[in-house]
Amino acid sequence: MLLVFLFITLGWNRVAGKNADEVFRQISDTVVVIHCYDKKGELKSIGSGIVLDPGTVVTNYHIIEKGEILTVTWQGREYRAKPKYTDRFRDVCSLEVPVLHATPVIPGNTSDLKIGDKVYAAGSPYGMGLTFSDGIISGLRAVDKGYYIQTTAPISSGSSGGGLFDEQAKLIGLPTYFFKQGQQLNFALPVEWVMDLRNRHFLYEKTISEESELTFNVLSLEEKQDWGGVITLCQNWIKKFPGSYEAWGHLGFASLHKGYLVQAIDAYQRAIQINPDYAHYWAELASAYSRTGQSTKQIEAYRQAVRINNNFAPGWINLGIACYQNGQFDNAIIAFEEAVRINTNDASSWAFLGQVCRDYGLFTKAVAAYEEAVRLSPKNAQYRLHLGDVYGLADQKKKQQDSYNLLLQINPDYPDAWVSLGVSYGLAGLEAQERAAYMKALSINPEHNLALYNLALDYLEHKERENAMGIYLRLRQLNPELAQILFRNFDSHLLLK
Repeated sequence: MLLVFLFITLGWNRVAGKNADEVFRQISDTVVVIHCYDKKGELKSIGSGIVLDPGTVVTNYHIIEKGEILTVTWQGREYRAKPKYTDRFRDVCSLEVPVLHATPVIPGNTSDLKIGDKVYAAGSPYGMGLTFSDGIISGLRAVDKGYYIQTTAPISSGSSGGGLFDEQAKLIGLPTYFFKQGQQLNFALPVEWVMDLRNRHFLYEKTISEESELTFNVLSLEEKQDWGGVITLCQNWIKKFPGSYEAWGHLGFASLHKGYLVQAIDAYQRAIQINPDYAHYWAELASAYSRTGQSTKQIEAYRQAVRINNNFAPGWINLGIACYQNGQFDNAIIAFEEAVRINTNDASSWAFLGQVCRDYGLFTKAVAAYEEAVRLSPKNAQYRLHLGDVYGLADQKKKQQDSYNLLLQINPDYPDAWVSLGVSYGLAGLEAQERAAYMKALSINPEHNLALYNLALDYLEHKERENAMGIYLRLRQLNPELAQILFRNFDSHLLLK
């Protein structure tokens, strides 16, 4: 009997994080208040900061830019501070506070973030005490070393330089309040810029501040998805600063969204010529190559991205997908194995690995990968369904049926699972259970193509020609290709004479 399994596109699931109270208790002692005075002792600015290491505080550069005398207030005590490393262009700096022995923050990684992730902002607006707010990530924009974060978490001007934290209470960025033309935009600089301060110390000290303004204007237009506006602004930006790889990168990004693929490829290539060690632009160039059907160049661009940054998990994942789509299963497996090496607790990467191993015929390896995906995300119905499928391919029939039955205990109205369970019953010779499973799937979704197809095959096996023909006529409308395959089976069962 020709039976059809159902394979579903995989999703992305994240490991559960701490609750808000746990995050607050862990990070509250890392937030400080920064006061900046002129030589006469008059207050010029106030902002927030985060304890990076004992004796070191990080904040936005614009907070201390006009200050001659700097102090840090922590737990009601004020300490003298002085600049340590500064990066005017990225608007980040560190302060040296030798006698401050506060608990340091735990750095995170913006490459692990996704739009919709829960985040928490902590700061001390105007020095009035610690404030703590939550929100989600509403936008991520690849920049050098990491991702610029847009968030719905409220950020006031006095909270600039504070911390943006993920659900594991790890620092992922420094909030930067920005208000332009009546629109409040809540951004956070990537934590990678904080960690890169020492390498970049004074590197852009002489860079014209206009580029920072242009960056914010571009981000504002990107938030509104005004891609034409972004293109125009970037073209003017490039006229003034032709050597700005960020201008070329933003131009490529906007061109990609507008569908100007040739322009996007040219822009990313120019950005890479200026900054060849920027993995994110190689990855975005690969995306543009993909949309123009240049699969060989797409794969090579992703390879270049992960050569530059061997821990660039999205690069490995996209490389794996590209190799898989082009039939390079062995290379796809290598790429997904790198992805799970980097993010061991990422269930979807394990599921991708399982899918490729399954299609490559490595069923035992596929079972191990899907088992890990299910362990990490036990409520994901698709992962459990695929695990049952590969149990069957690995000739572990008992585990296959157990997997489907467990899935149906969790989600009894999942028709795909009933179809797969029916297939497993059929292979085991349990004919009554097989038909009942297909019937159950159709009671949930009367137009489920595979349930109809497999039920028709079951009718043919039992010489119930009229019932099979009725399903064939339904499938001709729902899925002509599957109906044609079914029609061929009429001959194979000697029912058409």
